[in-house]
Amino acid sequence: MPTFRSDLSSIPRYVPGRTLDEVVREFGLASISQLASNEWPNRPFPEVVDAIASAAVHLNRYPDNSTHEIRHAIAAFHGVAPEAVWVGSGSSDLIRSTALSVGGPATSAVFADPSFILYPITTTISGAESIRVPLAAGYRHDLDRMLDAIRADTTLVYVCSPNNPTGGHLAGHEVRAFLDDVSEAVVVIVDEAYAEFVTAADHDSVVKEAPARSNVLVLRTFSKIYGLAGLRIGYGIGNPDLIANLHRTQAPFAVTTVAQVGALEALKHQDRVKERALANAEGREFLTAALFERGFDPAESQANFVYFEPAFSSRQLADDLMAKGVIVRRLGAGLRVTVGTPTENAQFVETLDELLATR
Repeated sequence: MPTFRSDLSSIPRYVPGRTLDEVVREFGLASISQLASNEWPNRPFPEVVDAIASAAVHLNRYPDNSTHEIRHAIAAFHGVAPEAVWVGSGSSDLIRSTALSVGGPATSAVFADPSFILYPITTTISGAESIRVPLAAGYRHDLDRMLDAIRADTTLVYVCSPNNPTGGHLAGHEVRAFLDDVSEAVVVIVDEAYAEFVTAADHDSVVKEAPARSNVLVLRTFSKIYGLAGLRIGYGIGNPDLIANLHRTQAPFAVTTVAQVGALEALKHQDRVKERALANAEGREFLTAALFERGFDPAESQANFVYFEPAFSSRQLADDLMAKGVIVRRLGAGLRVTVGTPTENAQFVETLDELLATR
């Protein structure tokens, strides 16, 4: 029998949401609303599909390991130097590389709880210890408690805004004050995977100033509002020296040719990105209002999902919804419902009403 690392069984597995095909096979349903994985519900921009198709003829060659074109395009878009941009196979790739680069035995990482499930997973993979700080009232990051939780052996802190799975965001001044208080010996990842969905007036990203800070990496992704989840491409912006060191643990050729080409084209269509943000805000408000009207207390969200904790079994509600063709994500006591198309959002509410009527 092969010899595995002694702590392998302690590493939690990332369990993705159920796919459409899985649910169709299990329940024999013709109509499915996939509201579990925070994907954009519509197809990529047509120009992106065309660009990917054209690039496919070059798949006999390795991708550009330096990600030159997309890295320079991202730099120009954000007004930073190309050396301050790090491209990965989704922002999750950069989270993993960062954890491996700064973590290890006798180190620790601090993050909110609940927050993105990949934080504790990559912390354990790196051999570090997880320090979980419960969210404050209103499902908000408790930055004061997070600051107090940083120990002498802490090398990494995650701040997710908007937070996955609850959707709450932090004002720009709150994030900056926190970054000012954290020692430069500790790397801070500001995970802004859902930043393009934010409509709150006090939202102010730290992405442009991250390169001037020696220990800050701001993450973004093309998986959400750009609709490229299947390509796996995201990026980080930070100090060039920081990125040069974090990059050491990233696998070579991590970002495929079609991912680089697709993201490059997607970045050009910011007018349609803004349209998507407005459409998402309408769907988010519809779901939030519907949950309030039915006696739930959903978290205030600035992302492309809504989170709520039912007074009864979240597992049972998620299972009952799925049996009727509506897939949502159960996370402990709560359910996370991705904003879908207007039809999908309406199907969720109608199905929820059917189930509530039987209680």
